[in-house]
Amino acid sequence: MGKKLKIFGLALIIIGLAIIIGAFSIKLFVMHKQNTMIKNYEKKIEERKNAKKTDVGKTDDSGDMGVVGLLKIPKIDLKVAIGEGADLETLKFAVGHFKGTGMPGKNGNFCVAGHRSYIYGEYFNRLNELKIGDEITVETLNGEYKYKVYSIQVVLPSHTEVLNPTTDATMTLVTCTPLRVATHRLIVKARLEKSKNLN
Repeated sequence: MGKKLKIFGLALIIIGLAIIIGAFSIKLFVMHKQNTMIKNYEKKIEERKNAKKTDVGKTDDSGDMGVVGLLKIPKIDLKVAIGEGADLETLKFAVGHFKGTGMPGKNGNFCVAGHRSYIYGEYFNRLNELKIGDEITVETLNGEYKYKVYSIQVVLPSHTEVLNPTTDATMTLVTCTPLRVATHRLIVKARLEKSKNLN
């Protein structure tokens, strides 16, 4: 009986270690992919800045690997690539732009979703720390756009009106709340304050 308990205990330890190693490996892979997306897009931005005026306009907003821009929030030390689409696969490795909503720096509601989790997509884990007046920057191949937070609210998942179009240039950040419980949605809204175009 004692030998069986020892074997059972050892098996539990091995299973536990396998789960920990697996989770750590996934996290490293996600970090590597996100860093690659950022580096590739930053390279594209630099190429755009150095391009001759006659070449401006040949590069579209989509960038490399479906990236539409880089989201930077100094208040929570965040820099993350924005992928095109808010599907589960995109949100594993980046935050995602809701297709059909506005684009950075342009009139309309530029809507972005992000996860809050242990392994996949921890990018919006600290989004709840934002306050009215905090700055959010989006850098794209066409320029850099600075937004200022003007509204923070918690709504039910069914309240999709937060994604509705706007006549002015706004941004909506969406994530689950409470952290790792996800019964509601944390909504952070910001308005374009300043833009620096490259074209």
